[in-house]
Amino acid sequence: MSFSSLTPGFWSTFVGLLLHPWQVIRQYINGRRAKYSPPVTMVMQLLLYSTFIYTILGYIFHVDFFASSSEDTISTGNWIVNMLVSSDVIAKIFIACVPAFNCYIAYGLTTGRKYNLAEYLTAAIYMGCSFSIYNNLLKPLAIFYPDTERFIRISIIIIIGTISLLKAFPVKQWWRRCLIWIGFMSLNILTLLIAVLIMLIVQLL
Repeated sequence: MSFSSLTPGFWSTFVGLLLHPWQVIRQYINGRRAKYSPPVTMVMQLLLYSTFIYTILGYIFHVDFFASSSEDTISTGNWIVNMLVSSDVIAKIFIACVPAFNCYIAYGLTTGRKYNLAEYLTAAIYMGCSFSIYNNLLKPLAIFYPDTERFIRISIIIIIGTISLLKAFPVKQWWRRCLIWIGFMSLNILTLLIAVLIMLIVQLL
């Protein structure tokens, strides 16, 4: 019941994550949290509301907005299972641990331990919520123009993610900002390569 009801800070958090997620992250980490929904609560509410809205729209227009394939009709399987598997929000709450740890390492190597791992995890979950908002807004476009939607989504992740990283945890020296970005991206690429390698080994076994 608490997750299904709008918390007082839902809309301010929603608009903030849509327009300037770095400001939400900075204010929340610095203790100005009264007007924002907590990160995990925001994740669950986005999951519930986006699923409800697109499930209703899907039944009205006979389109499965959560389909991972090219089929455009509603599947005959369990819609709850389909939602859980395809939800980008649930995926991001688990994946958030990886960029949070990589950010912790990248910033720790250049600026010292100014922020702890929990604060980076908070930032990563909020950014996952921000990307999920954009993804949900782009779902109708993905039905008709999947390539265009994919290009826009990837561009948003790169641009908004980079700006948020640099503004949420500001560093004065420009060369340190560049070093942090390069280190952070390198760690993410390395993590992705390791994950792909593990998946290939598991498939071979």
